[in-house]
Amino acid sequence: MLIFCSCLFLFQLANASILPLAGEALVKRSGTASSLIIAVLIIVPQVIVAFAAPWAGRLAQSIGRRPLLLIGFAALPIRALGFALAGDPLLFVGLQALDGISATVLGVLTALIVADLTGGTGRFNLTQGIVGTASGIGATLSTTLSGIVAQTLGTGAGFSFITAVALIAAIVVAFFMPETKPQPGH
Repeated sequence: MLIFCSCLFLFQLANASILPLAGEALVKRSGTASSLIIAVLIIVPQVIVAFAAPWAGRLAQSIGRRPLLLIGFAALPIRALGFALAGDPLLFVGLQALDGISATVLGVLTALIVADLTGGTGRFNLTQGIVGTASGIGATLSTTLSGIVAQTLGTGAGFSFITAVALIAAIVVAFFMPETKPQPGH
């Protein structure tokens, strides 16, 4: 449980500030067109989640939680690095599709993993609250920390900071997060 909360904290510490930082970069580069591009950046992941969530749920039941969790967490450092390197606002839209993958995976798997970890204990709601708090604290700190880095060292450094935190989160999932899917007969 502590590993999962740590992963979610780190994920949100990186994830929550990508779009605000990208929005700032877009305003500098694209001026009046930035509002339309930001709207698209918000909508693209939502559409992906709507279509992919049922698929992710079925896949989590067949192959387990950990492989999907790795995909969702691996998409974040790729996305952050892409934002750091991309200069074309249209590339931002393609990169933002990775947010749809991460959002799908985390949206589906968070409840499943909490259910796996608390099965039969009566502590699902308590654990869901703890997980939500860890995510919320990460998200709250995200824009402040990346904003300080971006303001002090530039937008590229802000995205590099986000990429580093996202990479740490993915590494924690890869090396420390166990499979939580109950095995048949247990």
